[in-house]
This record gives sequence, C-alpha cells and structure tokens, in this order.
Amino acid sequence: MPDSLIDQAKQGDSGAFSRLVEAEFPKLRRITRRLVGHPEDSEDILQEALAKAWSNMSNFEERSSFATWVTSIVTRTAIDHLRRQKRWRTEAQVAYANSCAQSDELSNEVVGAITDPEFAYEVREHISYCFTCVGRSLPVDEQAALVLRDVMDLSAREASTVLGISDAVLRHRLSAARRAMEDKYDGLCALVSKQGICHQCAGLKMASGEPADPADFPDVSGLAARMAVVRKAEPGSMAGLHAVFWRRTKDIEEAGKGSTEPLSGCGEIEDAPET
Repeated sequence: MPDSLIDQAKQGDSGAFSRLVEAEFPKLRRITRRLVGHPEDSEDILQEALAKAWSNMSNFEERSSFATWVTSIVTRTAIDHLRRQKRWRTEAQVAYANSCAQSDELSNEVVGAITDPEFAYEVREHISYCFTCVGRSLPVDEQAALVLRDVMDLSAREASTVLGISDAVLRHRLSAARRAMEDKYDGLCALVSKQGICHQCAGLKMASGEPADPADFPDVSGLAARMAVVRKAEPGSMAGLHAVFWRRTKDIEEAGKGSTEPLSGCGEIEDAPET
C-alpha cells in the first residue's frame, strides 16, 4: 500500500483510511466471524475495532505493515469480547438440538429457515459453522492462535505479532488448540467418528429434502482435512439458517440450558456418514 495513503490517513484523511481498510476488509471480517460466529456480534466487533483503528491512526508507528496493525486491533477486540462471554460447551449444538426438539418455537424457526427459497444445504459451509461453534469451547487465546494460523493461514511471525506474544507462546497455544479440537471432534462429530453424538450434518440434509448419502460428505477424518474445508468455506446458502443457530445457541449457552446428552436423535440414521 502506498506510503502516501498512510501519511494522509495519519493526518486525518478519512478517505485515505477507508482505502487502506478496503484492501483488508474481507480478511478482517473473516477473522471476526471465525472467532465469534454470531453474525450481529461479529459485525459490531468489526466496526468497533475499525473505529479504534481510526482514532489511533495518528499514533501508528509503522513498526509493522498497516495490514498487520489493523488485523491486530480487530483480533484483540474480538478476543476481548470473547473473554467477557461464557465459554460454550463442546456439545452446544447437541444442547440446541435437544432444545429444538422440546420447543415448537425453536423447531419452527429452523423449519422456516430451511424452507426459505434461498436455502440450500452445503455440507462444507456447515462444517465451517461447526468448527467455529466448537472453537467457542476453547480457551480464547488458544482459539485465536488456531484461527490465525490454521484458518487464516498467517505466518507464525505475523500471527505472534498480531497477538502480541512470542513465537514460543504461539507454538504452545497452537499445539494445545489442535489437540483439543482433535479430541472434541472425535467425541462429537458423526462425520469424524462412529461414536460421534452429533449427526447434525446428516439431519440437515434430510430436513432439506435430500437423502443423506454418505458418499456426498467430504473426508474430515483428520484435523488438517477439516481445516482445509474451513479455510475455503464462506457464508452462503446456509447463512440464514446459521444465523438462527448462532442467536439461539448463544442464548442457550449464556443461560446454561439444555441437556448435552443426545436426546433428540436429530439426523441419526441407520447408515449415518462415517469415515
């Protein structure tokens, strides 16, 4: 990015600042969504962070690139938000499915989203949603390390700079996050393990009117394979349904409601997809 834009922005030119942000905006939005998930919370955090960046632009010392500097502000704002929230249970989706099974209001919301003309089932998009939902059960610092390195594909040096930590601390947090996500998925997702208690992927496909064919599901048996799916997936035809999921799951997790034992049987079929 030309130095002149940075100089102009530091001198109070909001247009120059907007042009600087424009180049980074898609990445910044992806970071907040991968960390937070909840659509309204993600957008609020992003706008709050950009307001912070603008108010501090005159103090930008250019020790790193503008991209790294603004990414740091956005990431740390998201982390601060998550630290104020209650950590979610690994089985948050199971608790939500159980709550839906026991509530006409909640189940009708899901049916309404699935029958929307713009809805189409896309398993990779749902795996990405699931990743962020399960990620909310990690310690926030570990979740941030995982998102920056394995989802956003930042270099180790850039990720440690964004987080304000040493390379050694980053490696420790990333290793812990990877181990935790492996363990959580192995016990949760029926795509990963025969013993997985969450059959949401198959259940959504059945609910959308398509037969659940195991051959249609991607191989997500290893964390690297799951990360490859998450890295490429973007909100699309399932965005409306996932918005409902995020809002209701947030309410349930904040209140600590819903059993985490699989009671509803949602999506559990005789030949559930397996690896």
